[in-house]
Amino acid sequence: MAKGVREREFQNLMIQWSLPMGWGFTAGRSLPRETTQTVVTGQLRDAIVRLNPGVIDGFDVDAVVEEIVATVNAVEGGLVRANEQVVHLLRGLKEFRDADGVWHALKVIDFEHPAANTLVVSDEVTITVPGKTSRRFDLVYWVNGLPLVVVEVKSPTAKSGWTDAAREINDVYVTEYPWFFTPNVFAVASDGLKLRFGAAGAPTNLWQPFRSTADDENLSGQADVQRSVELLMNPVTILDMLANFALFETSGGGVDKKYLPRYPQMEAAHLIHERVLEGGSKGLIWHHQGSGKTLLMVFAASLLLADTRTESPTIILLSDRTQLVRQTSGVFTSAMGDAYFHQPATSAELRALLADDVRGVISTTVHKFADAGKNLTRGNIIVLVDEAHRTQSARSKSLAGQMRAALPHAKFFGMTGTPVRNLATDTFALFGEESDPGRVLHRYSVSRSLLDEATVPVLLDPHPVAFEIDDQALQAEFDQFADDFDLDDPDRENLSRKFGRLTSVFANPERIHAVCQHIVDHYLAGAYRNGLKAQVVAFNRDLAVAYTGKINELLAGFEASQVFAEVGKHDWITAEVNISVSDSKDEDPAMRPFRLSEAEEEEQKRRFLTPDDPLCFLVVTAKLMTGFDAPNEGVLYLDKPLKAHTLFQTITRPNRTWVSPTGFVKTSGVVVDYIGLAEEVQRAVVDPTEKGAGKGGGFVTDLSELVAEFRTTFARIEDLLADVDGLDLTVHGYESVRAINVFLDANPGSAEVFTKDYRLLARLYPLINMDKRITKYREGFGLFGSVYTTLFKKSSDEERKERLAELGPMVLEIINAHVHSFSVVASHEEPLALDAKGIAILKELLALVRPKPDKDDGEDKTPPSAAEILDHIKAALDKGVEPGSAKYTALAERIKRLRDRIIQNSQDALGFLSEALRVARAIVDAQKHPDEAVVVLDDDHVGVLSRIIHDHAPPGLTITERNLAEEIDQVVTRTLARSWDNADARNRGVRRATATVFRHYALKPVGEPYDSTVAYIEAHYLVD
Repeated sequence: MAKGVREREFQNLMIQWSLPMGWGFTAGRSLPRETTQTVVTGQLRDAIVRLNPGVIDGFDVDAVVEEIVATVNAVEGGLVRANEQVVHLLRGLKEFRDADGVWHALKVIDFEHPAANTLVVSDEVTITVPGKTSRRFDLVYWVNGLPLVVVEVKSPTAKSGWTDAAREINDVYVTEYPWFFTPNVFAVASDGLKLRFGAAGAPTNLWQPFRSTADDENLSGQADVQRSVELLMNPVTILDMLANFALFETSGGGVDKKYLPRYPQMEAAHLIHERVLEGGSKGLIWHHQGSGKTLLMVFAASLLLADTRTESPTIILLSDRTQLVRQTSGVFTSAMGDAYFHQPATSAELRALLADDVRGVISTTVHKFADAGKNLTRGNIIVLVDEAHRTQSARSKSLAGQMRAALPHAKFFGMTGTPVRNLATDTFALFGEESDPGRVLHRYSVSRSLLDEATVPVLLDPHPVAFEIDDQALQAEFDQFADDFDLDDPDRENLSRKFGRLTSVFANPERIHAVCQHIVDHYLAGAYRNGLKAQVVAFNRDLAVAYTGKINELLAGFEASQVFAEVGKHDWITAEVNISVSDSKDEDPAMRPFRLSEAEEEEQKRRFLTPDDPLCFLVVTAKLMTGFDAPNEGVLYLDKPLKAHTLFQTITRPNRTWVSPTGFVKTSGVVVDYIGLAEEVQRAVVDPTEKGAGKGGGFVTDLSELVAEFRTTFARIEDLLADVDGLDLTVHGYESVRAINVFLDANPGSAEVFTKDYRLLARLYPLINMDKRITKYREGFGLFGSVYTTLFKKSSDEERKERLAELGPMVLEIINAHVHSFSVVASHEEPLALDAKGIAILKELLALVRPKPDKDDGEDKTPPSAAEILDHIKAALDKGVEPGSAKYTALAERIKRLRDRIIQNSQDALGFLSEALRVARAIVDAQKHPDEAVVVLDDDHVGVLSRIIHDHAPPGLTITERNLAEEIDQVVTRTLARSWDNADARNRGVRRATATVFRHYALKPVGEPYDSTVAYIEAHYLVD
């Protein structure tokens, strides 16, 4: 294994960190179980006897164990449903019949006393069944013989990261052995530098860190992972999550889901629970917008309902919108059944539920408390208020005031993520307990949310729409108009007020066209290409309709159709309007066609949330600016003056995390500001409850600041490379890459300086790449990216890991998207005929070129000389090709040319590489052994081309060409490893992969050496 920390070493560290928490270690091979068994039945049997005294004597214990094991192994309804059934059993809610026919609920796990359970952590746990490939889990945490947690680890110094570990759990273990995961609380993936947990089988973008809001935010690396293990793998945490926080949604008609809490949700839910038990009456929860407050309310309600000490409370989930009601219904229906979940359709129905002392959950909106009456004196009513800053007011006649009058003894907990400007507002007065720090019961800050990747940062991209006005000329013309129509002063004043407002400016057709043209151009150039969608906020309803029509008109134009053809996802895309339109007789007739029923609005949202659906724009003026959770919204176009919490909630629409079906990771959201709201934004996001809150609240950044930083950093690299002769940063080509590489190799320390600055550029670039101010830097950035790729490949394992962790998968994607091909002069030689012959001779050639020593041989591994390898090639050819034949003559001539290149120490590195490719292909073409299996790589996993380059490269060959050769052979490896539907699909895949490699090195994927490369790769697997 490569130097660094081995996976097994990291496994052992996790075990060492687990032992002080009460886990006992048993090696996987020493567990008292067959490898075909999911459950350690002996430990399960002992636990059932131990935890059910006075009851278990009436049972056939072995039959109970057999029934539990059968439930664990049943996965016919899918893993989520099976997991839900087993969790129900593990919570002690399943009843078993004793020998007398009496049903009893049996305790399988002691949740109140975690140490009373049998706690075992095992490594290298094998699972197998006849006919399947056996698999081995790195770590399994067992409670009473049941596998509650499965852990997959990767080495901190390997190329693979935690996402690879998570995908291995999902795509291999869960797919092949789902019954091992029916008792699973959660799965864990870690590479030693990051740790994430998630529901087994859930997409990796839903896996999350587990930390503590009491810890230092800057904890990272192994220290962060160790702390996560100590928190998450504590038996108290695992059993708490199993008993109270693993929720399911399986009662609806959609996809079955399992919900696990983020650590701030778990902390806050417990604090609400504790305050209720202590007799407290209120509390304010401040969690950054977009980090999951609605689900927090669900977890808190579930925790309160499960505790008998709360005396069967009525929990009201309160919102100012109906969407929350629909969001929560499925979870509670699955958890408690229809009898415990209520959705009153009218105010009268709500009053009846409260008056009848109905227990369980009532999910409703604040509007249904209008005229609710007074003095429902029951005390065990708990109200959880979503977006507490919006609807809650101390005024007695307000909806919130009427609600509090109706529920004078209820406990109120408010959820908000919106910075409120001062502590004197109703939000703090109504919900903030004075004894709480900053009058906040629990806080999940902006910075923690970003560090946890629970949300993404928002970039403010200002594009104010300027216009000029001649006040005097306008007034003179208006006066003349008034005179012509003989208007008196009151009429003049009315007209001035009506048409002299901001509305007139916004409604100007030229302005509408200019703004919509910019919206379409900006969207098609950036967000659309990554599968993201857009929201447009217009000044009023009329303008929302006008913008929708203009955007659709522009999307039907030739320029847009060219982008659709280039991207290849849609033939067309569209915008739709979503505005409030009443059905009253006073409604404007022009607005009535845009009224949506509840079902139509839900269908519109569904289409917007569907990546492939052509609905890409939602145009609004007030609706959907709050409470609409659309992770795939990448950009919000804001053309409406807003202030305070309304502005804050609007600009956080694009801050949700998202991974597209094609693997694009959303790293930021963008707000394009046509009004000039930068200063108002900075005021709106300041949180008064957090000391030292910085500019922008930590998540909103002015794009101009990032552009300035990019320019400064780019200039530093320009200065560093000033002495590179003839370097033109506007020409991104192979020779430029080589020239910079030579310079960096010859100047100690310069590579480190270049690397540091480029990494900063790479972090900035995805945030600003569509800004016109950096257009002139794109060629240079692509060139720097190619240079960085070569330096990256020379790094040690530790350095590579560090850089990957910092830059993530976006770096190469960015480089690929902006590299422009460089024309390489085509060879004047006649190319060889490319057909699939002589594949098996590769193995013979490798044995000749790098023979394996026998056991009795010495340790001399001196590679053969250039002359020797060419003699070996000739000898190999002599085996299958008749000397004197035309084929032999052609090959011999090519070998002679290659020998001459080596002996003459040619500096034409690319020419040498091209000739090496042709010779390798010619050798493959020389002979065919159809009965032999195709073998491409030797035992050292080194490809033919790499071996030739490694042993016989002339001095002029740099790391660039060596890396290119290595990547060509990696394409061979990947091609052989995949299963292809047919030869055409395979050939297309090979050409795409080869073109990607060439673009990495600023080489044009046409002509030579591209054609010879494709031919060389195809020769490894195409058989006549």
